Amino acid sequence: MAIFLNRQKGLECTITSSSLGEFFECLGDSQEPGLLLLDIELADKTNTLAHLRKIKNLLPDTKILVITGHNHPEYLLLSLQQGADGFFLKGSGLNRLLQAIEATFAGGAFLDPEAAVHMVSYLRKERPIPHNGFSGHNEAPDADLLQPGLMLSAREQQVARGLTAGQSYKEIARAINLSINTVRHYVKVLYKKFDVSNKVQLSNKLKEYVE
Repeated sequence: MAIFLNRQKGLECTITSSSLGEFFECLGDSQEPGLLLLDIELADKTNTLAHLRKIKNLLPDTKILVITGHNHPEYLLLSLQQGADGFFLKGSGLNRLLQAIEATFAGGAFLDPEAAVHMVSYLRKERPIPHNGFSGHNEAPDADLLQPGLMLSAREQQVARGLTAGQSYKEIARAINLSINTVRHYVKVLYKKFDVSNKVQLSNKLKEYVE
């Protein structure tokens, strides 16, 4: 992206960084960029949506275009709630990125068409907008696995149902066509979401939740 943007007339990418700390170290005291392309998940696993309002307070005149590979509408809604000026999906192409930047600089609010379509469908189903917690994936959560403030992605739901059915990681992996390591990752996510520390606690939580 940096190479592409530096080739565009009137644009200059002055900073690239893999963490918010590194970004502000490079920024200095007086420099304020016109636009910040902000990935939702950074290399250090920081979810920048949790820091977006703080960034806006520190850089009030900087436009923020959120970029992500996740097209679930909760990401779009939360980005806008926290002060983002636009939402761009990775993989949409560099030419569309340029359009997003131009629209954002012009004072518009660029919403990636694919993400916007998902948001319309999401709102029509009258699902609650989460105020804390993120699914972390681009699959939409099923209504039977929703509770205030907690949302599970489709994959997390599949893993949860497998666990409550007494399946092993290997059996779950085979059933939903994932690797065992990926299943382990989703289990770790469930541990964190339900704030438990062992399999028995997780199993009890999931049984109540699924039922």
